[in-house]
Amino acid sequence: MTMTDQDYINLINGVITLARPVSADEVKISTLDIGIADAGLDSLDYLMVGIYLSDVFGLTEEQIKEMKVATVREMLDYMLASKTKEPSSVEEALKSIQ
Repeated sequence: MTMTDQDYINLINGVITLARPVSADEVKISTLDIGIADAGLDSLDYLMVGIYLSDVFGLTEEQIKEMKVATVREMLDYMLASKTKEPSSVEEALKSIQ
């Protein structure tokens, strides 16, 4: 199955929910073209989202450390270009990291 932009938005929102502390304000993205800072993610949130997504797409810790992106789409594009695995669905991806 090929995932759509909306699937990726749902995946990233699910990962954000896992990555952020329970006490933190809720963050939801509605477009992949939003800037990382504009999405309400601080540097620790960004790192944690990257780590979770690296597990989903099979990237190494070193690849995540090298990632330099400004938008959520750039982060996703980097992951997809470097992936060694791809989930068949958003549900499968989120289940694999919970």
